[in-house]
Amino acid sequence: MAFLQTVLAFAVVLGLLIIVHELGHYWVARWCGVKVLRFSVGMGKVIWSRRVGPDQTEWALSAVPLGGYVKMLDVREEDAGEIAAADLPREFTRQPVFKRIAIVAAGPLSNFLLAILIFAGLYSYGIPEPVARLGVAAESIAAHAGLRSGDLVVAANGEPIRAWPDLRWTLLQSAMHGEVVSLDILRSLDDGIEQKISLSLPMAVIDTADIDAQLVKHLGLDLARPKPQLGQILPGGAAARAGLKEGDVIVHINDQPVADGLALIERLQASAGQSLQMTIMRDGQTLTLPVVPDAEQLNGKTVGRIGGAATGMAFSF
Repeated sequence: MAFLQTVLAFAVVLGLLIIVHELGHYWVARWCGVKVLRFSVGMGKVIWSRRVGPDQTEWALSAVPLGGYVKMLDVREEDAGEIAAADLPREFTRQPVFKRIAIVAAGPLSNFLLAILIFAGLYSYGIPEPVARLGVAAESIAAHAGLRSGDLVVAANGEPIRAWPDLRWTLLQSAMHGEVVSLDILRSLDDGIEQKISLSLPMAVIDTADIDAQLVKHLGLDLARPKPQLGQILPGGAAARAGLKEGDVIVHINDQPVADGLALIERLQASAGQSLQMTIMRDGQTLTLPVVPDAEQLNGKTVGRIGGAATGMAFSF
């Protein structure tokens, strides 16, 4: 399936580039007064065509979808035949040199302009970035500073923090100067109310040799991961057979705590065919259910799957 998606994506992108490239030639040729005989997407034998416009330009699809062309009125073509006197002023080789250069250059310039438009659109739209909701390791620098897993950082040193990369950059800059970072966080309390708290995170304790991509791990910080809560349950899977339901939160597996959704997936994949005692929270009640993950082959390895998905995560298990 992934291979087919790659091939389809390649075909779509290649087709878009070809069409834009050839449209560049076509539009400039028309603007320069050159008669266009055919606009083809693909090379080789024409498999479909339609004639449109006052010049009866043939718009065609050809058999080999790895290219395209714009055929103009040109005396150098073998099939040009005798050109009517009225069309001679519109023949390609009779155009001034600057027009011929413009027509030839219009194709690559159109692709160049397309790239500018696409990148401008992507930069204008942006890409999703995770918010700075924290996962905090026990007995870490961050934990001793008072941070907890689930805290949402909304400001650092008085500057708003909109996403995780903003926080990483602020921490890096402060670590380089050995400064203390003042963090404003939102913390969800047990009654559901969010409390705003200000804390100080000392950066002078970080050795300058450790100021690199692993900085947040030295502090004991990470992105908060989704809790181990079940989403969709597939009929007939191990989860459905065991009585698990959507919304169940997995608390323990064989009396071992499950920290988050990723830890749940890793544990299930490593337990193919094994009987697991799952302690779950459902509607405020604690239940223990036996679950045996089905053994399946994934990339040449045997992994355990129960036929479900964790909420907030993009893949099933």
